[in-house]
Amino acid sequence: MADQKCRPIASLLLMFTLAASTSAIAQERVLRVISDRTDQGVVRPILEAFEARSGAKVEGVFMDQGLVNRLESRPTEADVVITKDAELLDIAAQRGLLDPLKSAKIRAAVPSEFMDPADRYFVDAYRARIIFYSKARVKPSDLSTYEDLASPKWKGRICLRSGSHDYNLALFGQFFASFGEAKAKAVISGIGSNLARAPKGNDREQARAIYEGKCDIALMNTYYHPMMAAEPTQKAWADAVGVYFPSQAGKGTFIMRSAAGVTKATANRDLALALLEFIVSKEGQQLIVDRTKQYSVRPDVAVHPLMVKLGAEQGLVDGRFKIDFVPLDLMAGKREEVIRFVNEIRFDAER
Repeated sequence: MADQKCRPIASLLLMFTLAASTSAIAQERVLRVISDRTDQGVVRPILEAFEARSGAKVEGVFMDQGLVNRLESRPTEADVVITKDAELLDIAAQRGLLDPLKSAKIRAAVPSEFMDPADRYFVDAYRARIIFYSKARVKPSDLSTYEDLASPKWKGRICLRSGSHDYNLALFGQFFASFGEAKAKAVISGIGSNLARAPKGNDREQARAIYEGKCDIALMNTYYHPMMAAEPTQKAWADAVGVYFPSQAGKGTFIMRSAAGVTKATANRDLALALLEFIVSKEGQQLIVDRTKQYSVRPDVAVHPLMVKLGAEQGLVDGRFKIDFVPLDLMAGKREEVIRFVNEIRFDAER
């Protein structure tokens, strides 16, 4: 009899459990992210960590090119936008595609030079675009500045990915802002004249070309060295190259800034801000440094030991280097100028 009396209670408990489980599934929130960074690349560790912390599901649209146009055509497709090139978010902000952040946590965590003055986006991390050189054929004493790469001594010795790729557009745009138009054009044209082959492939392919003796130097992002060293099939490429931070005796090295902001979508604004606040938290920044070998925007997060080791070869202390810091608002219109110029001089043409 006791068993029979317990059965209805057990059945009710099971029903309540199933109902609660179904309700939880139904209420699971989905945060939508749009990014021009690869899904399984530097963004994924952050998204997975946020999912674990928040219980929300993060879904993404990932593309290599056309981020601003996609955002303009579908302004509420995603809640958060993350880009490998902060200049793109500045363009998006100028087109009215981003909402102000209004987050005290973000303002407190991010130094002012990495914040949009109008509070529409922030730089979440950065890396330097530096010279990778052949240890066998180039001495560090042969290297100095970005401008020197236009010297005739490098004729037929430089490899580079497309001049129209976002990384090089951002670099060349900083040339325009820092050097002035005439000098920037001379440097870009000189680099183009010194290419060993038509620009192609990604940054790692340039290190491979150095390893294979097809060229002697390349411009690449800092984090590719430890990434290649960790890949058995690419370790030889990393071992064959040294790294050099240009212009440390002058204005400094240029950096590539990634950035994040919120779109015009409003349903998940609280969740969107929670993700961005996690990104700039000390925990989030440490995760970025540990997993991606980028530099944190927070001064209280140290440079990754592998990056410190690379910089030590040049005498840098704690991996910190002198930056030629070009404010993003000075980059306005520079991308269009660079695109016109690299097309005009046929930078990507076959050699």
